[in-house]
This record gives sequence, C-alpha cells and structure tokens, in this order.
Amino acid sequence: MDEKSYPVMAHLHDLRRSVVRALIGVVMGMILCFFFAEEILMWLRLPMEKVLGASSHFVVLSPQEYFFTEMKAALMAGIFLSSPWVMYQLWLFVVPGLYVKEKKLAGIFVLATVFFFVLGAYFAYAVVFPPMFKFFIGTLPPDIQGNYSIGILFGFATNLLLAFALVFETPVLVFLLVLMGVVEVEALSKWRRYVIVIAFVVAAILTPTPDPLTQIMMAVPIVLLFELGLFSAKLFVRKTNQSVNWPSKKNC
Repeated sequence: MDEKSYPVMAHLHDLRRSVVRALIGVVMGMILCFFFAEEILMWLRLPMEKVLGASSHFVVLSPQEYFFTEMKAALMAGIFLSSPWVMYQLWLFVVPGLYVKEKKLAGIFVLATVFFFVLGAYFAYAVVFPPMFKFFIGTLPPDIQGNYSIGILFGFATNLLLAFALVFETPVLVFLLVLMGVVEVEALSKWRRYVIVIAFVVAAILTPTPDPLTQIMMAVPIVLLFELGLFSAKLFVRKTNQSVNWPSKKNC
C-alpha cells in the first residue's frame, strides 16, 4: 500500500470545489423548477386544504409575496431535484480518505443518501402534515376565522420538509462515520441511551412547532434510523474487517 499525506490546504480546496459544484447543480435545478413553481405550491397546500375542507382560503400579505414564494418553492424543489448531484459531490470530498475498494461504494452511497433524503420529506408530507395541521386548526376558537398567508404556510411547510429530509440521513451518517474510521461500531452501540436523548433534543430544535406530537414523530424515526445505520455498519465491518484512516489518501 502506497500512502502519502493529504495536506489540509488540499483538503480545503477539495471542499470548496465540491461546494461550488453542488451549488451550481442546485441553481440549475432551481431554474428548471421555477417553471413548475405554481404546481409545487399547490402540492404543498394540499394537506392543509384537506383539513380545512370547503373553508380553505389563502391570502397574500403583500403584492410581491406570491412571486417570492414561487422563487422559494423553485429553490426547495431544486434542492431535491439536484440532490443526486449534490450527494455525489459530497462523496468526492470524502473519497480521499477511503481505500480503493471503498471508493467503489459511490453509487450505493449516492442512491442511499438520495433515497433517505426524499423519504424524509415524503414522511413529513404524508404522515406528519395531516395530524399536525388538524391539531393546530383544532385549537382555533369558534369565533376566530383563519386567513392563511401562502408565504407563511410555505415557509412553515418547507422548514419541516427539509428538517425531516436531513434527519432521515441518520443511517447514512452513521455508516459514513464508521467507514471513515471516525468512530468504532462498538462505541456507537454503547451510545444508544444518549442517542434517544439527542434525538428528542434535535427534534425540539428542528421542528418549528412546540407541540409534542411533531417532535415525537421526528425523534422516533431518528432512533430507528440510527439503529439501521448501526446495523449496516456492523455488517460492513464484519465483512471487510478493516478501518479507514482520515485524512490520509489511500492507494492500494
């Protein structure tokens, strides 16, 4: 095995290059999605409209609100559309610390990362949104009529979508930490009780609502996904029986 040092400056250069390329991909995705911004907004309104029924009514609080909301919708959709490219750039940044055999995991890494990213957003949209909107609308007194801002609703919904998309990356993160040799599988196994506490703390921080229902619906998947990542890492370590030293560049 021929091993040579990988200077910090070179590592920062790789990081900058990966970030720039990822941002270019997001911008291109945003431009493409802008042509479908209205459909995206209608899709985000649908869970709340189902709860409101015939009384569903949305307003704008300023003349420019709808246009800028469409821009934000295009940006959000562009992030999801370009996620395979963004995750591939992340993998290229991690590659210098891996063995040649592990570098071949690029396709699996990208697919898994995109899958959990999209799954997290879909979980929020299909599972979390309906009971959450029903809970909040149910707290309104009978003499209060809701006129809901499309911009505020969009910001609220996208915050949750992105939060769930990120926390659903937990198994990939756990696997990657083991792959890079940052932490041992045995150490992760001993952190289970702390993971539960951390999961509820993260859920309390990332969810823009104080209700316990939304926080529980985020915290429980974090714990389950941690276990999934830990199980995958154990299988990988058992099969390869090797660790990776970071940040050395390996050629073997």
